[in-house]
Amino acid sequence: MMSGIHRRALLTAVAAVSLTLSLNVGASYAQSGDKVTLKLANSQWLDALRGKNLWNAMLKYQQVNPNVTLEQEAIPASEFDDKITTEMGAGQGPDIAMMQEGLFYSIADAGFLVPLDNAVAGVNLNKTNENGVIDGTRYGVAWQRAVYALIYNKAILDTAKAEVPKTIDDLIASAKTVSGATPGVIGFTARHQMNDFKGWFMDFQNWAYGYGVNWVDADGKLTIDTPEAAAAVAAFKKVYDSGIVPVGDSMPTQRTRFKEKHVAFSIDNSGGTLNIASGGALPSADVGAAPLPFTHPGAHQQIFVGVSSHSEHQEEALAFVKWLVGPDGQKALRGASGPDALATDVPVDEAFSNANPWVPEFAKLAETSRSTLIKGHEVETPQIMRFVMQAVEKVLLTNTDPKTALAEAQKSVDTQF
Repeated sequence: MMSGIHRRALLTAVAAVSLTLSLNVGASYAQSGDKVTLKLANSQWLDALRGKNLWNAMLKYQQVNPNVTLEQEAIPASEFDDKITTEMGAGQGPDIAMMQEGLFYSIADAGFLVPLDNAVAGVNLNKTNENGVIDGTRYGVAWQRAVYALIYNKAILDTAKAEVPKTIDDLIASAKTVSGATPGVIGFTARHQMNDFKGWFMDFQNWAYGYGVNWVDADGKLTIDTPEAAAAVAAFKKVYDSGIVPVGDSMPTQRTRFKEKHVAFSIDNSGGTLNIASGGALPSADVGAAPLPFTHPGAHQQIFVGVSSHSEHQEEALAFVKWLVGPDGQKALRGASGPDALATDVPVDEAFSNANPWVPEFAKLAETSRSTLIKGHEVETPQIMRFVMQAVEKVLLTNTDPKTALAEAQKSVDTQF
């Protein structure tokens, strides 16, 4: 349990919701025979290929509980946080949401989730679930944890006789070697624009953590203006200025180009890599994965499953969670999740690993990866990181010194927090 994570604004309305439900092993909540529809919100339902596979995995629940019909609420990732926050704020929204860690904390903080402790009783949950416990009560269980790695196109590197980089200077050199050997090939892809703020700040945490940044000191004080942070921003600026990044391209466009064999390197998470390696021109066997080109370990994206306090079918929703973290649910989800870590230690299928040789590296990197959220400031992380990323953007676009830009960000953070 993460005892340092606390709820700050628990609503009295939710305090009155005491679900002392008897969750007997093997029992189903839908015992009345009434037909119930559960709405599941997830941006991944829209993912090419993977979305269909994930949804088909969830539909297996209907086979064991035919009185329940599952219905998608498919929301684009760029709109997901705002839409779910608005819906739940209005007392509406899905019965169950699969949401990024930052949104999970905000929703839990607002009192919009119900406890899951009884639903997961007796389940051997792994460490991916630790941050789902707030003030001693579990409000979330892990859906997937997607760690980051340096991924690359093996065939392109082999043609150019380029090395897999271990440092930023190596990355720039190898990317230029590849682009020189194969005209039209992009050296390196990365998010780099504030119009993709949420994705960019999570991706940038790899650079920050890689250079030793914590964003807080030993006393929990926010520390934005540090030598480590300045070094991380300077490194990103160096890569940005090197000519190896397709400046202006969105991440979906960059991933599509990787999928079409037009990119040499990228820093991406395991879910994004699975998308790149599935259903396109690039064979998965030609995708390689390596440690990030930094001194220290990087980050992971965490998605939690939560049950809405506004749901009219909370018992049925909790029964679904009980199935999801059980052997049948985890087996179904594993088959559609590729290398992502799940709520329990259900192993990746050996045949899948053999067909996708990049998978083991992600599993290894997951052992030391860190949350993209700032410890002790989980709810406020997006607001804090907005000041940071505005500073990074200023460095990229106006050549402002990183230390100067971060000092300005520190003042803004100190004023607000």
